Amino acid sequence: MNIVYLIIELLICFSVITYLYKKYSYNGLYVYATTSLVLSNLMSLKTIDIFDFTLNLGLVPFVSLFIVANIIVQKKGIEEIKNLIIVLLITSVLSYIILLLVSKMDSSIINQWTSASYDNIFINSPRIYFANIVTMLYMLYLNSLLYYYLKKEKNKIWISNIVSTVIIHFFATILFISLAYAITTKIDKIIGMLLIRYILSIVIGLFGTIIIYINNNIKEK
Repeated sequence: MNIVYLIIELLICFSVITYLYKKYSYNGLYVYATTSLVLSNLMSLKTIDIFDFTLNLGLVPFVSLFIVANIIVQKKGIEEIKNLIIVLLITSVLSYIILLLVSKMDSSIINQWTSASYDNIFINSPRIYFANIVTMLYMLYLNSLLYYYLKKEKNKIWISNIVSTVIIHFFATILFISLAYAITTKIDKIIGMLLIRYILSIVIGLFGTIIIYINNNIKEK
């Protein structure tokens, strides 16, 4: 059933990307990018089982953010990505600081168990949270550079997106799992997490090629 929920999540994310870009142009893409960043950071703290492999949630908004970046590169070039990354960096740092401060506050006796769960999430899981942030921002920039280079050389959306997806998400998967779970997790478990995360990243990224084509044909306002 988990895979069904992931498919629904994927369809929602890609539909929202197209709607926001069609309705609000690049402002809509920035709204989606910041929202998906926050969602991915928070969701990455939970893991699920897919085909007997462990997967961090937040992968769909994580990969969809790369699709948004590729749409921006396709339309406006690499310079706009630098502005996007600055916005995402500020959003990441600000959101974590506020969430951490809130978790430090003394809880009331009302909703005590819920408050305790909230506090434990943000106090005890900073490594995974920051692994997601570092991986996303660093690899997003490298992905945009590669996509831009391929666009200049080949000028084919499918080549640019497929090649950048296969290469970048390979390194993104290794970087995230290493930062989040190295030393503290058994090697066989880490290998399984690497495999399922990379495979699903490729599937989501390749499906995103269709979304790039659709949004590339939308006229800017």
